[in-house]
Amino acid sequence: MSIEIKELYKIKESEYEAVYQMLLEAFAKYPKLQVAFPDEKTRMVAIEMVLRFYGQYDLTYGAGFSLDENLNEAVFMMHSDYVGFSDEMARAAGCYSEVFQSLASRLSKEDVARWEGVFEELDQKEAALNLPKPYLYLDFVAVRRNLQGEGRGSRLIQAVCSYAREQGLPVMLFTNGEEDVAFYKKNGFRIVGVTRSETYGFENTYMWYEDGRTINRANRR
Repeated sequence: MSIEIKELYKIKESEYEAVYQMLLEAFAKYPKLQVAFPDEKTRMVAIEMVLRFYGQYDLTYGAGFSLDENLNEAVFMMHSDYVGFSDEMARAAGCYSEVFQSLASRLSKEDVARWEGVFEELDQKEAALNLPKPYLYLDFVAVRRNLQGEGRGSRLIQAVCSYAREQGLPVMLFTNGEEDVAFYKKNGFRIVGVTRSETYGFENTYMWYEDGRTINRANRR
């Protein structure tokens, strides 16, 4: 499914590296890895591995958007057909890039196993929610830290939700923390599930956007 949102700037492949650097700044306190990686330097390596691995997957099978070519904010999105990917699809997308492998080599074997364990458990718990398909999945919604509070994130989300209504599809994402949950509620999302890990200390709040027109059109497909 090709994703084109006329109100937003579609991120080009040549701009991926610049976007990853912006995301690394925006996600410096990535909640899902705070407990699993208490050491800050190790955690920053683990966070960059997340951004590059899952970001590459999102951009290969979906698309990334910003408000304009300045790339001060971003949202990645794809159709639910690609959620719950296989290792074969990840390799085909180039998720195990040289940069990713170089980052992984800076971690101990125990840290790499912990990194893999976090996301294996995350996928298992998400699958148990049994969210109804089809939907559009949003990932890595972020605004450059010094520009937060200007409404950029809301503008991104509103454009995405408008596109979803046109396509007759609901929107799903997951987030962490009361402030982020409140942000998405303000933009029309509702909570549909919460997953927690006692092993790795993460908690994810799953949120859903739809309206009557979206649900009716999706059900006719």
